[in-house]
Amino acid sequence: MWKSYNTVLATMTEVILFTQETCGACATQREKNEGIEDAYPDVEFWEVDIQTDLETAEEYGVRKTPTTLVYANGTRTDEFIGIVDRDELETAIEHADRQSTGLARRLANIVRG
Repeated sequence: MWKSYNTVLATMTEVILFTQETCGACATQREKNEGIEDAYPDVEFWEVDIQTDLETAEEYGVRKTPTTLVYANGTRTDEFIGIVDRDELETAIEHADRQSTGLARRLANIVRG
């Protein structure tokens, strides 16, 4: 289940889907995304309804729905405006997750000395 958006965390992979209630393409995107969070349990998935949270949409520069943003370590790695194919989104998630995992390993090595 996609969570309501809160904040992007700096040491993980996150996917934010910007939608709105009246958007037919958003419903299609939700269908394409169905179950994706189960395939990537270490990735945080968020959904922002721009009609109820316009401030967040403006903060991220989102003007159209659906828009999907992918983050690794708090840095945007991909942006999809409109409907994105599941394969393309999964490729973007895997790329971002590799970046996040690399940072986590580097931080762990620093802490361990």
